[in-house]
Amino acid sequence: MTTTLNVSEVMTRNVLTADAEWSVDELRDFLLEYSISGAPVTDRQGKLLGVVSTTDLLRSASEGAATTLDQTLYAYSLDRPLPHEDLRGLDVRALSAMKVREIMTPMVFEVRASAPVREAAETMTRGRIHRVFVTDGGKVVGVVSALDLVRVLRDMLEG
Repeated sequence: MTTTLNVSEVMTRNVLTADAEWSVDELRDFLLEYSISGAPVTDRQGKLLGVVSTTDLLRSASEGAATTLDQTLYAYSLDRPLPHEDLRGLDVRALSAMKVREIMTPMVFEVRASAPVREAAETMTRGRIHRVFVTDGGKVVGVVSALDLVRVLRDMLEG
């Protein structure tokens, strides 16, 4: 007989979130401070609204790029991790009036904390994504990554 694991048993807690009302400058500083490439976006009440990443920053900055070459370089970099030096050097002055909510990706994949781990795996597989946010009452309480699921598989195989 197998026991069903719930998402709450395998998720990472204490997820860093970005505030939807932050400026793009605040977002860049936040990503640099915590050495992360993205975060879920929440409103002031903690409700999950979307996700934002360095890719969103680059995409927004490229729309204001001066030349086609600049746009091509930005587009090329979207497929690669953005080194911190490049993120620090990213000219976001043209975006300074923009808020995180304007550049975030509003579509977000989420599962309930009480859902079985299988549901998280199915959501990630269907969405072709590497992580899914865990919510309780619409608020972010954790994240499950592909690595978390590999750990579950390892533990199952070890018996």
